[in-house]
Formats: sequence, C-alpha cells, structure tokens
Amino acid sequence: MLALAIRGLWARKRMFAGTFLAVVLGVAFLSGALALGDTLTANFNKLFTSAGAGTSAVVRSATAVGSGIKAPRTPIPASLLTTVRNVPGVADAQPSITGYGQILGADGNAVGGNGPPRTAGNWVSDPALNPYRIVQGRAPRSPDEVLINRGAATSGHLRVGDVTTVETPQPIRARIVGLADFGTAPGFGQSTFTAFTLQAAEKYLTQPGKISEVLVAAAPGISQPELVSRIARVLPPGVQVVSGTDVIRDNTDAVNSQFLGFLDDFLLVFAAIALLVAVLTIANTFSILVVQRTRESALLRTVGAARRQ
Repeated sequence: MLALAIRGLWARKRMFAGTFLAVVLGVAFLSGALALGDTLTANFNKLFTSAGAGTSAVVRSATAVGSGIKAPRTPIPASLLTTVRNVPGVADAQPSITGYGQILGADGNAVGGNGPPRTAGNWVSDPALNPYRIVQGRAPRSPDEVLINRGAATSGHLRVGDVTTVETPQPIRARIVGLADFGTAPGFGQSTFTAFTLQAAEKYLTQPGKISEVLVAAAPGISQPELVSRIARVLPPGVQVVSGTDVIRDNTDAVNSQFLGFLDDFLLVFAAIALLVAVLTIANTFSILVVQRTRESALLRTVGAARRQ
C-alpha cells in the first residue's frame, strides 16, 4: 500500500507542485507587500528624524491652507524673527520661506512631473536648522542664483553652472550654483526643491516683510517643551509654536497617509488577488484529488484491501 501511495503521488506530481507553488506565491506576495510598507515607513521616519534633528521649535501661522507635507500656511511678519531671537534659551533662529517652484530640466520639461511636490524657498544659513546639505557647489548669493536638490538635478540632467528656468509661477531664469541632499538622500522622494537667497525668496514666493516660518534651535540644556513654552508667551494671536518633534511626527504622518497608505493598499489588493487565486487553485486541485482517491479506494476494497489499509 505504501508503494501504491507513492506511485499515486508521483503520477499527480504536477497537481501537487501547482498547489505548492500557489501557496508559496500567495504567501510571498502578502509578506512582501507588508515588509515593503514597513521598510518604507521606517526609512522615511529615519530620514525626517535625521533631517530635522537640529530644529527644536518652529514658529508659524496657526492657519493652514490644505494638508500634507509642507502644507501652505498664511505668512507671518518677518519682525517676529527678532522677537524669537530675544527669547531666553534660543541659541539661533532663522527665517524660512516656502512656496511653489517648478524646475525645468535640460529638455525644457518640468522635473518631477505633476505628482510629487515642487517647492522653492530660501537657503537657511545655519546647518543645524537646514534639512538640506550641500554636496556640490555653494549656496546662492545673488537673486539670479539657485541651489537645487541632487535628485532633481539627476532627473532633469542639470549640472552646476547650467542656466535653467524656475516657475514660481513667474518664470525666473537662474544659474545653478549648488546641489544639496535632503538629509542623507538626494531628495525627498521625487519631489524637487529650489533654494534662492532670502531676498529673492521674499520677492518671488511671499510678500515684502513676510516669511513662512521661523526655525529655532535651543541653547544647551533647554528642552523642547520648555523652549516652546517660553516662545509661546511672546507670540501674537494667530501665530503658534510647535516643537521639532511634533513637526517630524506631522510630516511622517502625512507621508504615511498620503503616499505609503495608498501604496500599501495598492499592494495589498494584488496580494489579496494572489491569495484568492491560490485558494481557487488549491480547492480545485483537492476536489479532483478527492474524486480520484474515492474511486481508487473503492477499487482497492473490491480487490480485498482492508479499511485500515
């Protein structure tokens, strides 16, 4: 009977191989989708944490227009910069301006397409408060000079010394004088970033005497909650201060909900389809095997096989 069972398995080796393959592929697809989502989440968390490690607090408008990473907020007075710098416990405070800026590549087409964010702003001089690190060239010094992230330069086939157009949406001709990384990456995904001088950013991206936010570094021994509490006392209505940890968490949550959440759902749909196909394959295979084994068992009983055999 053992030899007969082994021959039966060998005769149906394709069926069993197909069943095994269906199980492996279904489980592998689901495991791969979940592992990829967790890996991307961990990488983005690490990237945001390293890029914003030096920022202890951010002073910004309490009114946000839209949602997501770098969601636009109403500008705040540039005079708040002096107010914040005079707060005890502030080691440094730098103005930050953020707006729309589309880079045109060497072929004249927009870099990054229509999906990823395309931002522009001023170059923050304090390395501790700037998430970008210069890897080639230098920071802009005049209104007709810009620095772009290295990922955008690669996608647009641009190099230091090239003249390109930055649409803010007003078209601005500028020379690329430097390339920078976002933390340790060439950029934040496929998004692009263009850095002007502070005066040029104020002219092209906001209003005279207005900035987007104030980036604050704490003095040694001053915790983020204590710094936030001190700054909040001197701010006018409509302006808020949040800790650097909260900013990192907000950015990470925005990435998870807007990009990684969609990607996870997309991959899980295909994983579910793979598992469904595996279930149908296994069910069909076993239904055929049950019918065949029933006939074989009946035949063996007719030739004298016992129930136990």
